[in-house]
Amino acid sequence: MKTPLFAVLLIIPLVFACAPKKPDVPLTEVPAGPLVQALDQRHRSFHGMKAIASIVIQKWGKKRVLENVGIVLDGQCRFRMEAYGPLGQTITAFVWNGKTMLLRRPDSDRVEQQGEDGFARLLGQGLNAREFCAILSGNIPELARPYRAVQLCGRDGGCVLEISRDDSVRRVQVVYPAATGLAPEAQIVSQELHQSGDISYRVRFDRTISIANYRLPTKIEIEVPERHLQLTIEYDSDLEVDIPIQDELFEIPNNETAN
Repeated sequence: MKTPLFAVLLIIPLVFACAPKKPDVPLTEVPAGPLVQALDQRHRSFHGMKAIASIVIQKWGKKRVLENVGIVLDGQCRFRMEAYGPLGQTITAFVWNGKTMLLRRPDSDRVEQQGEDGFARLLGQGLNAREFCAILSGNIPELARPYRAVQLCGRDGGCVLEISRDDSVRRVQVVYPAATGLAPEAQIVSQELHQSGDISYRVRFDRTISIANYRLPTKIEIEVPERHLQLTIEYDSDLEVDIPIQDELFEIPNNETAN
């Protein structure tokens, strides 16, 4: 007697449903203080950087590739991004001088001046200048007190640090080297910021190298779900870290300024 086809189709899902599930990797809470202190020391140890990068911008299904972008970071407080054309001409420039955002758009000689709220209009709420500087250097931003920190770790050396303050929650994924397991050597893999229950952005760090005793991720992926925006930044081998940065790099001279 043949088993009807519909009976076979009914039985197969039931068999898989009864199969034993793999247990979730247990996470154990461990003291968060040493890791928080190590991340703060890492943040403070970064003084400056110059780099050439490629940037892929994907927004609302449209994709743009900038193959030659100069990036300058002055610690965690100022930055400059300038995209160049095939002949070395400036296509667009984007500067944060610590107080004002300066933006020169393509095919324009005018420089727009905006406050920090300009970041929200360009990149979405939550990803402000302070956050962006930290991301470009492979850090989390300086933590404002008071906050609550909890760290949960698995047996594989992977941990999640959750930092809560008011209505915001920052989740930082780190990996401890198996050889040491020490907080100062933990590597940031990713981080994401939630505000009022909604995610503001998430970022992933990859391809970390050591330059001037500083471990820098050379591939950074930023996602801003609210704006359907994805940025992929890849530094090339021409990197300078822990170098003096000139003030004039955070200016964009022009003949006319737009407010």
